Amino acid sequence: MIKGILFDWHGVLVESDEGKSERTKLIYSKLMENTATEDEIIEIVKSYKKYEPLWELLPTLKQYFKMCVVNNGPKATYDYWDKYYGYSEFMGFVNSEIEGVEKPEPEIYKIACEKVGVNTDEVIYMDDSCGFPEETEQLNMNFIHWDSTENGLKKFKEFLEKYADIKL
Repeated sequence: MIKGILFDWHGVLVESDEGKSERTKLIYSKLMENTATEDEIIEIVKSYKKYEPLWELLPTLKQYFKMCVVNNGPKATYDYWDKYYGYSEFMGFVNSEIEGVEKPEPEIYKIACEKVGVNTDEVIYMDDSCGFPEETEQLNMNFIHWDSTENGLKKFKEFLEKYADIKL
């Protein structure tokens, strides 16, 4: 029985609002070196936009599932994701730099499941990277590859209808 949903952040819940400009690359390198200013951190965070069709479903999904983001990213952005996108109204958030382990290591998925109180075999995990199915299979997790936001959302809705008897 599916009790939880784990989301990747970039490419599932949010999309890049601009291409990888030289400015973006510069700020990312500063983020990784922990030298980015607060204004630069906010600039990066605000360069993304919610994937609205999925965000519109979150209030309904919250009625049925415990949810958490699993994000490989710099801890400097962690507080700002909630400030600008308000994910905590719906779900928890696990950041790889804070936890000291990153995807695709199975431990990060275990941490996310523990955070929301579900077992790994009770979740579906969605990511735009197709490189994680082996790791999620080790934990008996269901995996949906979001090869595009539209197709990923379609596969997610089909999965919920088939395995959770929920039609969105």
